[in-house]
Amino acid sequence: MAGMETEQPSERPTGLQAIWANTLEPVAPLPWYRRVSRKAVLIGVVVVGLLTALTVAAVTGAGAPPAHRIALADRIGDQERKPDDQLVTTERGRLQKNLTALSRFRDVSVAGYGPAGSSRSTLLVDGMTGSFPDARTELDREFGAVWGSDVSSDSDGSSESIRGRQDYPAGPLGGALDCAVLGGPTDSRTLCIWADGTTVGAVIDRTGSIRPDDLAKRALEVRAAVEVEVKD
Repeated sequence: MAGMETEQPSERPTGLQAIWANTLEPVAPLPWYRRVSRKAVLIGVVVVGLLTALTVAAVTGAGAPPAHRIALADRIGDQERKPDDQLVTTERGRLQKNLTALSRFRDVSVAGYGPAGSSRSTLLVDGMTGSFPDARTELDREFGAVWGSDVSSDSDGSSESIRGRQDYPAGPLGGALDCAVLGGPTDSRTLCIWADGTTVGAVIDRTGSIRPDDLAKRALEVRAAVEVEVKD
């Protein structure tokens, strides 16, 4: 019709033609980080983090229980350290004899304790610092090979036997604590031993009057006073 502008067809394809045209246009390849799935990226991050944490722990010892040592105090509760007597000297010499290059422990401490104002010790305390990977195995060794042989003998030369060995709570320092009665034909005495990764300690009643339950409580007091953390 005259006076009306004639519509010219668009030069840009539409509809299916546009779709077909787009498929023919070159597409730049995606960068490598766009081609990796998000799940794979997350897994890689977790694996790298775990390996890093394990490496740091192996080098620094992070996560391992703190190491402790035995440092005998001058006073433990109502008990004070007494001058060495023959039993303390003998016991210290017996333990120090085993301080060899292949020994499980590298340091020993022995002392007698008794009530303040008294010259007589009523408790014998042994402490050993070293490396003891399994606390229960170490207790079996102490009660068997140690206290079941040369030490477990009465004053008249007759042997003693370990009776009523029982497991007790080891307290906040962990590890294991066992108590038993060393009995001979003439008398008996109570013995408690604790063990953890780096210390072994024994508390022995020299009076023959303390029951295992009571000595177990006293052993926890002794341990808390003499087992100290090793500072770097």
